[in-house]
Formats: sequence, C-alpha cells, structure tokens
Amino acid sequence: MAYLFSIKPEYCAQIFDGLKTVELRRRVSPKISVGSLMLIYETTPTKAVTGAAVITSVKAMPLRSLWGLAEREGGILRDAFFAYFDGLEDGFAIGLASAVQFPTPVPLNALTQYYSLQAPQSYREIPDHLTAALLRHGQISIGHQYSDTGGRCESDAGFLRLAAA
Repeated sequence: MAYLFSIKPEYCAQIFDGLKTVELRRRVSPKISVGSLMLIYETTPTKAVTGAAVITSVKAMPLRSLWGLAEREGGILRDAFFAYFDGLEDGFAIGLASAVQFPTPVPLNALTQYYSLQAPQSYREIPDHLTAALLRHGQISIGHQYSDTGGRCESDAGFLRLAAA
C-alpha cells in the first residue's frame, strides 16, 4: 500500500539528501505500516509529486521523547516542532529509508487530470494501480527484466518490491 504525503519543500530536500529520516505527524492512521510506500507531494511553490520513500517505522511518542528523535533526524527547529505539536501530548514519528527523487516530478495539474487525485491536506491512501502509474510518470523503475546465467528471463519488481519487503 502507498500513501501520498504533503510535505514542505525544505523538508523534501532534506529527505532526498538523506538528512531527514523521520517525518513528523500530529496523527497517523493505524493502516499506515512498515513497508508501505510514501509518495512525496511537495507543497507550494513546487506543487508536484517529487519522490518516494519506504516507511520503516511508525511510532507514537510523548512529545519530549519525540523531540529527541526529531532533533537528530527530523530536520526541524525546536520552536517549529513545538508550535506544530501545540496542544498535544503525543505525536508520531514515521521512519523513512530508500528515499528517491523523481527525475520527472508529477505536477499537480497532471495529478488531477490523469490520476483524478487532489493534493492531500496531510496524507491519503493511494491504490496500487495509481502508485505504479505515478512511479512510471516520475520515471522511477518499477521493474525490469534480465537474463540469469541459464539464459532464462527473470524479472525484478524494483522499487515496488523494495516497498513490499
């Protein structure tokens, strides 16, 4: 399963550079699980799906503990962190790995016109057939064929296989 997350451009850059390995959220659906694929919608001014990452963990944590993790891996300043979580006692840390930036971003107009998707306020579930289409549109390999030593043709599910692991 895949989820389309709206993320500010400055945080997207950190994710793709490998500096931000935790996405912070005020709330998370229990359906989001380890191995799910996070498609990254970069908000204004970019307004495009610009990449993807594999979700490696989903943890609810008290804010003091969450801040310790966010300070190291969340790419956020203390004041911004506590302003974002204002009024809450707990928050969520979504671990990320294998982040990849799309060679060809999927702009908002293509998202709506070709895939009947709107930019999410926070995140939304994406069906597998749309996930595969978005990865293809972004020019991310979702599989290829190769010959093994016996001359047989084998296939590799690429990025989708990684997300399912």
